[in-house]
Formats: sequence, C-alpha cells, structure tokens
Amino acid sequence: MWYRVRRFAASLNWLLLACLLTLMAAGWALVLSATLPSGQDGPWPVPAFALRQAVWATLGLGALVAGAMVDYHVLLRLGPWIYGVGVMLLTLVLAVGHTSFGARRWFAMRGVFMQPGEFTKVGVLLVLVRLAAGGGRDPNPLRPRFIPRWLPVSLIALALPVALILGQPNLGTALLLVLSALAVWLVAGLPWSLIAGSIAAAAGTAPVVWSFLKDYQRARILNFLNPYRDPLGGGYTVIQAVTAIGSGGLTGRGFMEGPQNRLRFIPKHHTDFIVSVLGEELGWVGCLTLVFVYLLLYLEGLRIAHRARDYVGMLLAVGIVSLLASQTIINLGMNVGVVPVTGLPLPLFSYGGSSMLMACWLLGILLNVGRQRRR
Repeated sequence: MWYRVRRFAASLNWLLLACLLTLMAAGWALVLSATLPSGQDGPWPVPAFALRQAVWATLGLGALVAGAMVDYHVLLRLGPWIYGVGVMLLTLVLAVGHTSFGARRWFAMRGVFMQPGEFTKVGVLLVLVRLAAGGGRDPNPLRPRFIPRWLPVSLIALALPVALILGQPNLGTALLLVLSALAVWLVAGLPWSLIAGSIAAAAGTAPVVWSFLKDYQRARILNFLNPYRDPLGGGYTVIQAVTAIGSGGLTGRGFMEGPQNRLRFIPKHHTDFIVSVLGEELGWVGCLTLVFVYLLLYLEGLRIAHRARDYVGMLLAVGIVSLLASQTIINLGMNVGVVPVTGLPLPLFSYGGSSMLMACWLLGILLNVGRQRRR
C-alpha cells in the first residue's frame, strides 16, 4: 500500500500542487480577514465564513485527489452522463432554485448553497472534448479548412446549457463556457477565419442582444463604462474596490488592518471582490504575487497539455486551463474596473463551496493528464 502511495505522489506535478495550495491558504487568510467582525482585533474566534471555507477547502482537496486518481479516459466515457445530470440540475434550479439578487441559480439546503452551473462546467467540457477529439487530429494543419464535421453537434451541446444558464440569469458562467469551448475548438482545428466571422456577426447583432438583456445586466455594462453615473448604486462596488486597492499602495496597510475592508465599505468583499481586500492589506506586492502564482499555475497547465499522452488529453488540459484562466482574468479585471461585474469568484481564492470543489476537481483531472504524460 505504501509503495502505491509513494508511486502516486511521485507521479504528481508538485509545482502545480504548490501553486494550488498557496492560493487556497492565502485565500482562506483573506476570507478570514474579510469576514472578521469590525470590533475584533485578532483572528480568534474564527468567523463562521472562514470555518466554512476551511471545510470547503478540505472537501476540495478530496475532489482534487479523486480527480488525480481516476483515469481521465474513464471520465470522458462518463462525460455524456455528467453532462446530462448537469442539464437536469440546471432545468431543476430554474423551477425550484433559491433566488438572490434577482437570479435563481442556487439550491439551498439548510444554509448550504449549491450552484449547479459550476458542476455543469465539467460535463460540458468533457462532451466538447469527446466530440472534437472524435474528428481526429488534422495531419496537415496548414491546409485550408472549412467547417469541421464535429462543430454543428458541438454547438448544440454548448447552446443547451448556455441557454439554461442565461435563463437564471448568469452571464458570467455562460461566458466561461463559451470561452473554454473556443479554446478547445481552436486547438482542435477550428479556422480562425470562422471565429473572426462569427465575432463580426455577433457584433452586428449587439442592438438585438441589448434588447434581451435584463435591466441589471444593462446597468452593469453602463456602470462599467462610467461607474460614477451611479456612484451610490450600481457603480458603488467598483469605486470602493478600486479605492481600496489604490489606498494599499506598494506594501499595503497590513493584514486585517484595511479600513475599507473592516468597515464593510465593499459589498461581497469575501467573494467576488476579495482582491480588493488583498490590495488594501498587502498592496501591489501582494497583488502582483497573486498574479504570478496564477500565471505559474496556468503555464504549468499548458505544459501538461503539451506533454499529454494523447490528443484527447491535450484537448482536455487546454479546456481546463482556459476555463479557469478566463475566470481568473475576468475576476481580476472586475476588481480594478476594466471588466464589467459578472459575479464570478476568483478560483481557489474567493469564498464559495461550489467554486472551490469544481476548481479542485478540474485541477485534479489536469494532474491526472500530467500523470499519464508522454515518456
């Protein structure tokens, strides 16, 4: 048994694991600081949110180990079933889900909230990789290509969960699914010209799309363009987040010493806007260190994709990296006001059970791809 444990440990990518554990530990410390009561000077007693995050992190490590142990080829065979369960949960949440801030995207069970959109990411990614890999690798990638045979079915497989997620409404998660799908399709041989034409067509339909957006989604876009059009309403969070990060200066005000954080000026500062707490308390040094760790994590993920044992493993690794990296970039952009607020947490760092579990599971699958790399 110990021989198997040692062999399993030796096969893991320890650089990726070190980045993951660093982000989880630092995120937990920031959640602790963000949820500390205003009059409490030290970390004891530990706030309830920090205790829950510790539980989610522990469960996440279990999901990580499970993902690393189960052969990704087995998961790909189960992909349609995982996809089907995800679509069923998305349909169910629209009917009986918990509503918060005008969105119905959670199941609530005794104070514990589960977001099926997070689980659906895995199923959609597995199905898209299966379909794209089914066409085989193009032996001559420089030759002119037209629409791949697998693209129409892939578009249908993507459109169904995206439509259900938009119905919640949850624009952020829908955007992540589209971005990760594009990354997989590009690597699988989708022509750039087709993507450019699709983007141009989408831009031409912007007025129509605008008419279908919810009022709060329109407000988010307008507030992104000018937060000061509604400084006490829709633009308030972004203004306070940027102010907090700027006030931290180079080295910050000190751990658990940020006034914007401690006085609760920033809404959702333990979830979507936890980077504002980091910037205020640890300054630009802390923010740049965070960006460096994420960059190292995703570059190592791309290295795993490059060294994958087979074509389907490469596509799966690319999909996982693109999914998590897109979410990271969007969240960081939200916190500094260069991306519209979409309600996406920072993977492995923000408070949240569903996000933590799915990020760990996806990275566990990435570790499994790395364990079976080319020799």
